[in-house]
Amino acid sequence: MQAIEFEAVAQNHLIRIPENIPDGVSIRVLVLVNDKIAIQKNTLRESNDVKTLLTSVMEGLEDSDFERPRDFGREQPEWDF
Repeated sequence: MQAIEFEAVAQNHLIRIPENIPDGVSIRVLVLVNDKIAIQKNTLRESNDVKTLLTSVMEGLEDSDFERPRDFGREQPEWDF
C-alpha cells in the first residue's frame, strides 16, 4: 500500500482526490480535522435535530413500552336515584 498525503477543503461534504489516482482504484481515506470548533458546532446542531432527539428517547425502551392499552369504551354510567 502506498501513502499519499495532501490537503483539501471539504465542500458540500466532498473532497477532491489528486488527479494522479486513476478511477477504479481501491483507496482508504483517513480524515484529520484541524478545526475542533467546526466539529463541535455540527455536533451541537445535530443534537437539536428532532429526529435525533426522538431516537434518543426510544433508546433503552422495549416494545411493551410502546403498546397502547386496550380500549373497552366507556363504562356504563351509574345513576344515584
